[in-house]
Amino acid sequence: MTDDAQDSFTALGMSYGIDETDLSLVHALQLDPRAPWTKVGAALDLDPVTVARRWARMADAGLAWVTPQLGQGQSARVFTAVVEVHCEAGRSLVVAETLARRPHAFTVEHTTGSRDLLVTVAVPSLAALSRYLVESLGALPGVRETRSHLVTSVHAQGGDWRPRALDPRQRARLAADGGPERATAAGARRLTAQDRELMLRLCADGRAPLTSLADELGVSVSTVRRRLQALVAGGDLELRCEVAQPMSGWPIATWLLAEVPGAEREDIARQLAELPETRVCLGLTGSRGNLSYSAWLRSLDDAERLEQLLAQRFPRLVVLDRAVVLRFVKRMGRLLDPVGRSVGVVPMDVWSDPFEGS
Repeated sequence: MTDDAQDSFTALGMSYGIDETDLSLVHALQLDPRAPWTKVGAALDLDPVTVARRWARMADAGLAWVTPQLGQGQSARVFTAVVEVHCEAGRSLVVAETLARRPHAFTVEHTTGSRDLLVTVAVPSLAALSRYLVESLGALPGVRETRSHLVTSVHAQGGDWRPRALDPRQRARLAADGGPERATAAGARRLTAQDRELMLRLCADGRAPLTSLADELGVSVSTVRRRLQALVAGGDLELRCEVAQPMSGWPIATWLLAEVPGAEREDIARQLAELPETRVCLGLTGSRGNLSYSAWLRSLDDAERLEQLLAQRFPRLVVLDRAVVLRFVKRMGRLLDPVGRSVGVVPMDVWSDPFEGS
């Protein structure tokens, strides 16, 4: 474990019975989410049975999990928006929990600032987004006002974040046998109904055995293996290992809405994505800002230091709004308890009717 990771491993994480080896295991699965336990054990110098037992304990406690997300190709085929939700007094939690139960709201965050909630939404078309905002979200009791920001580009996302718990030797061991390839959007294609069903099944457990997936889908193991490999290699599907924020050592999440010169946005976003604190960096349109940035930090003091760093490094970046996340109610399809542990899952069915069942 690196010195930085050691310093950031907080007493809050330790209170859940998590140690440095567990965090190293999470880091390993972030690099290769479906790696066999023999490979992970070899990288960590542990017996595969020990590694599997540690993972099962964390997963059962809701402290870590593997989940799918649309790959670079398929994400270009849907419309994603970050929606600010203003609630009536005393209704924020009820609204958040209601939205969290709906498949198009991938992430629901209760924040400080002028809005009450930040909701990341994905739908198959602009018309569907309009219907979701007006008929589903806008009509929800307790919602007073919404403001949406369309996502045009993704420069960093939560699945790219690492706790920096592995040393170079361990990372090299994981890479030696090859990991999941990350294809470009050029390999994307239209998903079949079977592909979509497989992705939804993986929402419950991204490491589910092929035999279990085959039984649930009513197909052969070889078919599931072939389809999963094709989805990942073709850029349609990515798997990510998530961790309950308290055990990460970075317990503070912040958001910045910024404006940068259009010609410089790609370069600035690329540099932001390389910062170790970065969780999300999105290009936006249709709103007063054209860049959305989220970081995980060790303390509230670091939020001010981070903004000072950004001001020094990017003098033409203007912060228009800022917020601290008070609580994640849902993160990439996972329902979370008040301290960030996974307590349920709502499959991220972006293809369904955004009004159905509302």
